[in-house]
Amino acid sequence: MEKTSKQYFTRKNFIVFSVVALFAILLVLVALCLDHSDTAILSTKNPIAKIADGFRFEHIAAHVQGIIGVALIAVYAVIFTVAFVFEKRLAYVNGKPQWSTKMIFIYVGTLFACIILSLGLGIVIQPQLSGENIRNFMVFLGESITIAIVLYILLGAIVVAVSMLVINFLKVGKPFEFFDSEPLDEIIEEEEPAPVSANFDESEPHPFEGFAGGAGEGVVGGGVGVGGSAVAGAVELDTREKVFPALSAIDSKYDGFTADKIISANVSLKQLCEGFRNYLARYEKLYFDIETIRMFISGLNATRLIVLEGLSGTGKTSLPRYFTKYIGGSATFLAVQATWRDRTNLLGYFNDFSKTYNETDFLSALYEANYDEDRISMFVLDEFNISRVEYYFADFLSVLEFPPEAWNLRVMQLPMGFVPPVKLEQGNIHIPQNCYFIATANKDDSTFAIADKVYDRAITIEFENRNLPFEPTEDCAPIAMGMEKLQQLFNEAVANSANAFTSDDFNKFSKVTGYIYDTFDVAVGNRVLNQISIMVPTYVACGGSKEEVLDFILARKVISKLEGRFEDYLKDGLKQLMSVLENVYGAGTFARSEKAIQNLLKKL
Repeated sequence: MEKTSKQYFTRKNFIVFSVVALFAILLVLVALCLDHSDTAILSTKNPIAKIADGFRFEHIAAHVQGIIGVALIAVYAVIFTVAFVFEKRLAYVNGKPQWSTKMIFIYVGTLFACIILSLGLGIVIQPQLSGENIRNFMVFLGESITIAIVLYILLGAIVVAVSMLVINFLKVGKPFEFFDSEPLDEIIEEEEPAPVSANFDESEPHPFEGFAGGAGEGVVGGGVGVGGSAVAGAVELDTREKVFPALSAIDSKYDGFTADKIISANVSLKQLCEGFRNYLARYEKLYFDIETIRMFISGLNATRLIVLEGLSGTGKTSLPRYFTKYIGGSATFLAVQATWRDRTNLLGYFNDFSKTYNETDFLSALYEANYDEDRISMFVLDEFNISRVEYYFADFLSVLEFPPEAWNLRVMQLPMGFVPPVKLEQGNIHIPQNCYFIATANKDDSTFAIADKVYDRAITIEFENRNLPFEPTEDCAPIAMGMEKLQQLFNEAVANSANAFTSDDFNKFSKVTGYIYDTFDVAVGNRVLNQISIMVPTYVACGGSKEEVLDFILARKVISKLEGRFEDYLKDGLKQLMSVLENVYGAGTFARSEKAIQNLLKKL
């Protein structure tokens, strides 16, 4: 159930609307009964007219205009009720005081606007705007409202009495409950909820005790990690400002509204790559070859996970840091610890002792990215293989395989009656499409090997050595680049047939991958092929060639899987692979792959 449809109008609100709407209908019916004009629809001897005679009310000839005037009052009574409830709920959902001076002025202003509009229109439509006609309309309106209130109270008392009789008759011999206990499927009204534990025998386990909740459709997570994200004694939770102080502060910062879109610079992908490289050289004194910049930027279109692997001090952490600085994005840095074992190290956990949620910088930044959806946000996991990636990052690896609208992670199972921060819908946090996860990895004795399933999902860029300094000659000042503009550039690159990975390119590349599969039993899966179909045209639009990006993917995603193998046939097979590359693409064209093969041969 979508929170946006239940956030402002709850089930209790609709009961209020129904009560007012029924009164409005009754008011119009009473007016029809009290009309004493020649054109009256009903006889003047009807029961409601007799009640009016008992009150010694005047006989007013209201005519059609008078009936319409009363109907306008009824309609605006419903309109005011809807507006009042919406304004009150809007204040509450956004964490504002509902009865502050400002809100009271809004409520009163809405009331006066409805009264003036309804009375004004009712008076204007009268046959003649004479004092006598206006006086007759106001008397008729007052009589109709008085009789309607009396009848409404009487009918309401009868309905309540009959309902109590029937309900209690059907439940004779059963324990008394004012309302049946049932799970709420929406955010309930703002009143303080009564303790749910009062409805259960203390000798029985609490219904929320140790309950973590399963993940809904399109939601990954929900298990209990360190500290747990389940809510034991959930009904004791305080307000969301106390349970989620950091996330509630972000709600207040944006006041419930998403941030404005970024006015992006009008540049191409090629200009973006060259400008960023020159910016790094001039302002940050960091020097990267243009191929690395192209791989990094085109890789953002192929996956949400980029792995920067290689020697320490080669600029792995600096690349995402300064890219976000160059385009006006945001970067969140997390130093992965060897003790990380589950998702709570990233998303936090509920503290049973303090009854608050231990929020992390990662969770806060991910939450804010849902408000600022046009700002590119990068989450840098520094030395992310110092702990096993499959432990703490498993949920992210899984959920990012879903369609983007289903990128949801369970943060906490919410108890009944608890209103969470605005963007924490049903206890789940959404990963918006402006988020990228950049991992830096070292290869030494202090780190764990990265599993193939991680490499398959990621684009891995290797940093092997430092690049020589150079002096940029072109303008390279920082620019503004929003996610919408970047995605537009990516879409245009993929749609350009001149950049596409064609069937001829596929057949040519398949001669190499087919040999690798037949000889080494290493296959190129559909996930890798999908990445190729996206990354090739994007890399070409960045100013590179198809051969460069195919060489990169072959080396990093296929040949790298031969690491650690020492079968007898491996040496001859690698030498033959060199010949296949030369025959298909020409000597030196796939330089990365040829170098990777030479490194493997040295170890055999």
